[in-house]
Amino acid sequence: MGILGYGEIGTELARRLAGFGCKVLYNKRSPLPAAAEREMGIQFAAVDELVATSDYVCMLLPLFPETEQSLNREFFALMKPGAIFVSCGGSGVVDDEALAEAVASGHLYGAAVDTFTFEPIASDSPLLPVARNPQANLVLTPHTAAGASSADRSGRVDDYANLLRVLKGEALVGRLA
Repeated sequence: MGILGYGEIGTELARRLAGFGCKVLYNKRSPLPAAAEREMGIQFAAVDELVATSDYVCMLLPLFPETEQSLNREFFALMKPGAIFVSCGGSGVVDDEALAEAVASGHLYGAAVDTFTFEPIASDSPLLPVARNPQANLVLTPHTAAGASSADRSGRVDDYANLLRVLKGEALVGRLA
């Protein structure tokens, strides 16, 4: 598992992965102290190494001028063939067209994307035709992966309506078919 952007969310992800016994590589501007890496069971890796060797890459990078559209065709070409890409970081970090091509071509086994170049996702996004293809492994969520910061989710009722429908065995609203 590779984690790009190792802040608070990356730390929590690594904690949750610890029980699965997987090797966790991470990348951030500066490596953590060796003692912290040992305690967390993680290892710093250069981006090229992380993406070339990880079966799963989770992108948690914030949107800054230096990260904008930085995960592009070259980035996805470096990823291990058959890997899965998960995007929960800043909107605009991932080149949606490049990701769509990587999934549609089969280079990546699949992807789960929670943030897009334009939000809400544009009707002409290159990700939508790929997501509509039943052969493609592409899951798109409407910037809801983070959930809520408190137990009060009243402001996000619409965000969770489909999750509740799944739990009740009801049909989904807005499903791409």
